[in-house]
Amino acid sequence: MVPLSPAEALGSHAHGVRDLLVEVARSRHDRAAEAHLASGSRYSMGFGSQWRDLLDDVMEALADRGYQSHKLSPAGYELPVVNDCLLYVWRVPGTPDAITDFASSPTRKNGFSAQPPDPMLFEPGFGDGPDHDEAAEDTEEAKIDRLVRAVGGSMPVVLAMVHSSPRQLQSIEWAVAELDETGKVKLHGHEPIWEPEANVDAVASDVESFDRGTPVEPVIEPREQEGTDPDAR
Repeated sequence: MVPLSPAEALGSHAHGVRDLLVEVARSRHDRAAEAHLASGSRYSMGFGSQWRDLLDDVMEALADRGYQSHKLSPAGYELPVVNDCLLYVWRVPGTPDAITDFASSPTRKNGFSAQPPDPMLFEPGFGDGPDHDEAAEDTEEAKIDRLVRAVGGSMPVVLAMVHSSPRQLQSIEWAVAELDETGKVKLHGHEPIWEPEANVDAVASDVESFDRGTPVEPVIEPREQEGTDPDAR
């Protein structure tokens, strides 16, 4: 059974993974955009190649926290496994059917049939905080969930999608990805996990310019001078 959302798929790890994804994606975008600007290139192909660095950055960050990994063939990409879910970070290309055609390569398609790794003696996590507290509460539920997934076979795929251009990191989203019988990918629980702050300049542009409209003069009422006797005028 496919989880209905990344939060359901990742369980008590969801909060920590979400924050880590945002941190890694923003850092990688800043470096890629700076390199693209320094190169003076007229083309953005080089900037778009950051997708492989995104995979490696997230893999290394989660491996440092004790999470296992799974190697996808034939390309051999190493992807992190969180709560028996495969986590794939992807910079979305600017094509209309990019998401539905996500599994167009053999490597990505194999991600939807990946088997969970052997159980670990100790459950990895992000230390103190919400994840730590929730993990203590739902240990038995998490064990049952993992057993059900093991019987079911392949791991769910949590797809983290980065939308960006050399000028701006536009958004970061995630969802549980499912491969249907036609080879197309559909998303469950699709939601944003990071968006840029509102542009102050855009808000200010809605204000009418000084060179338009009819000026309204302030109403000024005459005021008596202090200390002057009105009857003496």
